[in-house]
Amino acid sequence: MHDLLTDIQVNAPLWKWVLGGCVALGLALLRYAMGSDRPSQSWLRWGLGVLRFIILGTLYFLLLEPLIRSISQEIEPSRIILVHDGTSSQWFGKDSTAKKLELQRWIKELPEFFNERGIGTKSFVFGTQLQSISTTSNKKDSFKFDSPRTDISGAIEGVRDLFSHKNIAAVIITTDGLSNRGHNPEFSSQFMNAPHFFVGSGDTTNIKDLKIVDLICNNVAYLGNDFPVEVRLHARGFKGENIKSTISINGKKRDEVIWFSESEVDSKSHKFSIRADKVGALKIRVVSRAEVSNEDLISNNSRTAIIDILESKRRVLIVADAPHPDVAALKNAAQSNKHQEVEVVWATELNQNEEMPEHDIMILHNLPNPQAPLPVSVVEAIAQDIPMLFIGGANVDWKQLPAERTGIIYETSDLSESVGSSVNDEFSLFSFEKTLESHLSNFPPLNSVLGKVEAKKSLDVLLYKKLGSLETVWPLWAFNEDAAGRRSGVILGEGLWRWRMESFIKDGNFDGFDDLINNSIKYLSSRDDVRRFRIESPNKLFEDEKVKFTAQVYDASLNPTTDVDVELSIKDEGGQEFDFFFTTENNYYSLNCGRLTPGTYTWESHCVLDSEVRELKGEFNVVELKAEQTSSAADHGLLKRLSKKSGGLFLGTIAEAELTGVLDNIELRDIVHEYTERQELIRYDILVWLILGGLTLEWVIRRRQGGY
Repeated sequence: MHDLLTDIQVNAPLWKWVLGGCVALGLALLRYAMGSDRPSQSWLRWGLGVLRFIILGTLYFLLLEPLIRSISQEIEPSRIILVHDGTSSQWFGKDSTAKKLELQRWIKELPEFFNERGIGTKSFVFGTQLQSISTTSNKKDSFKFDSPRTDISGAIEGVRDLFSHKNIAAVIITTDGLSNRGHNPEFSSQFMNAPHFFVGSGDTTNIKDLKIVDLICNNVAYLGNDFPVEVRLHARGFKGENIKSTISINGKKRDEVIWFSESEVDSKSHKFSIRADKVGALKIRVVSRAEVSNEDLISNNSRTAIIDILESKRRVLIVADAPHPDVAALKNAAQSNKHQEVEVVWATELNQNEEMPEHDIMILHNLPNPQAPLPVSVVEAIAQDIPMLFIGGANVDWKQLPAERTGIIYETSDLSESVGSSVNDEFSLFSFEKTLESHLSNFPPLNSVLGKVEAKKSLDVLLYKKLGSLETVWPLWAFNEDAAGRRSGVILGEGLWRWRMESFIKDGNFDGFDDLINNSIKYLSSRDDVRRFRIESPNKLFEDEKVKFTAQVYDASLNPTTDVDVELSIKDEGGQEFDFFFTTENNYYSLNCGRLTPGTYTWESHCVLDSEVRELKGEFNVVELKAEQTSSAADHGLLKRLSKKSGGLFLGTIAEAELTGVLDNIELRDIVHEYTERQELIRYDILVWLILGGLTLEWVIRRRQGGY
């Protein structure tokens, strides 16, 4: 950067300049032309007069608030961005060591080629994310290329985000074209305004290879149930051979199937049926082998998955007066949670002494009413500690329901009214989407009985009734917990099915409404956690994810505290133990253990509360990622299409890359950035010292001449 111009700007009218000059001149003349103790020598009087005029004029000039303006320029030369694939799929197969060394050499020599020609470069490596490569260290010589996943689209867009406003002549990306994370780079990538050149790495040869493309299963299953595990297999070069796939559960062989490859390139799939016979984490491993195994790459012949076996689902029972669109909406919303099963019964069936299904929470819809009193079994359930959700419109006789359960006293009439909703900003029992909160005020009104609602102090209101544009303090959707700890909810209106449809119209899905129903069910069926030491731990994560824990400690009054030390130890399958200490953040503790190798780990944590040791234990699984082994042949065709789309070229493989083609197809130009800076002149300290120096000089000379 260099300065082009420096000048002083003063925005003052002419009369101020004239006034300043007259004042400075007048004071100088008053002292040295008319003063009684002025120096006798004529030259001295003139000299001191001029000095005083300059000093006073300068002071007045500073009062005019002058600005000093400086204009400078900075020249930004063109640069080339070098991006390298840091994943292992580039060197799998034959001659893997030689391929790896070639990649390391390429990372080192590529910037040297351009630097020798006076072109600056910036190097990056990408896998799951884009990272800068140090140009001053020797890291390029020992780069491992071990990132577990490839996100080509993320790398392209990452470069765009970093350099979209910089002087970039070209982007050169070295990759094998195999992307297994993020968006499809061909259709979703947003290129920056510079040509992108691609260099192909990896091997495009289709080798003899057997691989498990996918292992499909649920994340959770329930004790005693059978669940499917689907394995998808791809074989190349095994025509006429038998292939055996074996499935193991927690290290024990459970089943096997033999495939016959009918063609040179063949794909098969098979579903195993596994019984969930134990609560906890179930480690599933599938291995496929050919009878004559002479593959170049065998690391993609196995896949592992972890399934959580839960004891049971939450059972939701809907008891309704008659078929109603609300009942279908409630059932569909509750069934959207895979941890719940829903059953609907009619009050008439229960009145006929039909046995009530087992349940964990009961939802009453439009009960009781004059045509359908409460069945005896429902009355008994209300009297017990079963969580209840009461939903009803204009026909419900709320007086038949015990106020200690509902939390309301409803003075009803024979009339009905349409009511909207307004959100209670102080509601804190659970949270829901902000988008739903904004939609609720515009949802269709519910049909409710006309009357006055008196809420008990134990009632927590989620939504208030809204009559037209008038917001009331009467509850529409609320929750109550009585003295015995029994939880209940009330929705004082029918027509919820319209809310679910409106949620779909506005968002394109039912998630907003379904989450509201499921959060209500979850709150009602849960119990307060009164443990003073709690830890949230991971259950299952991939090997490229960091293992993180959060902990909370409470004092005797159940107020959060961070005054104690919390320790945690992790033990791997080999018995090796790692110790950690939590750090405090606000009112909780956090711990980041970093990345761990695949396997099953157990953890123990403890703290000392009121001289008592509190302990918690758990287990988690780190799952191996084999995304880089699922495709063996490089996809250079994708690189050719991407280079054409961005205005660049495909330069060939690393060994054949013609880098001079880059220089022939880019425009190297310097960009001049001009900066203008304005600063008040009075801020320069040198002026103060010069004025003080001038005043001191004048005073000293006058004193030596006998003046004052």
